[in-house]
Amino acid sequence: MHQGTGPADHEGPSAAGPARCPYSANGALALHRGGELPWRQLRERHGGLVPVELDPGVPGWLLLGYKENLQALRDQTHFSADPRPWRADGGPARTEALGHDGAEHQRLRIPIVDALARVGTSQLVPVVERAAVHLLGRVAAEGSADLIGRYAAPLPAMVLNELFGLPDEYGRMLADLAERSWSGDPEETAAAARAVRGYFQGLVERKRREPGEDLVGHLLAHPNALTDQEAVEALTLLWRSGHEPTTHLIGNALLKLLEDPGVWTAYLGGTLTPEDFIDYVMWTDSPLQVLAGRYSTMDIRFSGAHIRRGEPLLFGLASAHTDPSVSRHGEDAMALAGNRSHLSWGAGAHRCPATAFSRELVRTAVDLAVDRLRGMVLAVEPADLRWRPSLSVHGLEELPVWFTATGERVEQGQGEEPRERRPARTWIRRRRRPAAQGARYQAPLARSGGEDGSDGERTEAAAVAPRPRRHRSPQGAGARYQAPFAEKEAAPDPLDRLLADWRPRG
Repeated sequence: MHQGTGPADHEGPSAAGPARCPYSANGALALHRGGELPWRQLRERHGGLVPVELDPGVPGWLLLGYKENLQALRDQTHFSADPRPWRADGGPARTEALGHDGAEHQRLRIPIVDALARVGTSQLVPVVERAAVHLLGRVAAEGSADLIGRYAAPLPAMVLNELFGLPDEYGRMLADLAERSWSGDPEETAAAARAVRGYFQGLVERKRREPGEDLVGHLLAHPNALTDQEAVEALTLLWRSGHEPTTHLIGNALLKLLEDPGVWTAYLGGTLTPEDFIDYVMWTDSPLQVLAGRYSTMDIRFSGAHIRRGEPLLFGLASAHTDPSVSRHGEDAMALAGNRSHLSWGAGAHRCPATAFSRELVRTAVDLAVDRLRGMVLAVEPADLRWRPSLSVHGLEELPVWFTATGERVEQGQGEEPRERRPARTWIRRRRRPAAQGARYQAPLARSGGEDGSDGERTEAAAVAPRPRRHRSPQGAGARYQAPFAEKEAAPDPLDRLLADWRPRG
């Protein structure tokens, strides 16, 4: 049971367009032409891997078999994640863990792993619940919603932003930038990428200046002492590699429940636990289909093919998960329950460091959507769902559903302001100085009682005697008079400016 452009084996050409030859003139599979990939036919014709053309004239290999994908993920002797030695120009030094092997990879990776480990279930789940309840509350009264655009897409951004220690306004901005980056418009995508980069640069700058007990604070305080640039790359990598797959894992999981009554019954009845259900979705509807990649470190014979030193290899996860050697039970949810040997989290030294984090986020998100959107059903036929036209990502453009409306709308002031009326806000931190006291500052002292126990009232003589006029010197300024200068407002930092310039999509 599978719809759209997912990892199911297709017998014919894509319904999205006319049939086209998938092979280039040299017999390689032309990935740059787009379109669906018939995984079963490719395995039957080519075996464990197939030669591909990444761009016109740029050769590579697509791994098809489960064991071939697993071996390339684990073997750092023959397959490297670092592309620099084989780039014609040598390439710039990369400062993210994903582009390194060995000791340098561990130095960059361990701070991410340790920072995420500080975010335990007891801290993560309440954050996810708050964000999820807020998002679901904004659609509950309507009786219908797109669960991708209104829920699954903004949720990871809101959760990460709170764990970074920033107010929700920044999370809504980050979610909006992610939406723009998927728009397909080159100019809008490039602008969103620059803004996302600015978000993480500003985040690191602010947290260096104002450290806290949050995920970024733990990363920056790690003994491995990442530089600002390395910290920006680490956080950007965490976002880039996690947000989109998490969004579509939530979406694909909700779709699986809605389109398969047997899975829905097993899930609600407790026969299929939430943890096993997530793994089942990873096997049958993984949000990742094709993933780059590795580079061969030497000329080798691999799965019957001759691979030259430096040639890139792509992971065909969709093909690996439908390989008959590991998928004998097809899409039987109960047969796959507890089977965590899928490759969606990766394997080996570069295995996803946020596996437990992502599982808990997705499990909580799915549970809350099922619990709060009672009577939820698809609003369109499964065949009418629109899937993203992406070779790498398997996810829906929209997931329209109907459900029983609560009739309760979010109270004014409890949620976001309407987009068309929401003013741009600038967050400026001001430092308050203590109020000056004492004669030195020409400020009155606090009245106190007399030494004899009286309440400090003036004596009769003092009351009758005229009060001498005191010469008031002009208010001084500067160090000699110890009087404060007029305070200057703190200049907005890069995150403030980014938020002030942000305008949400209409």
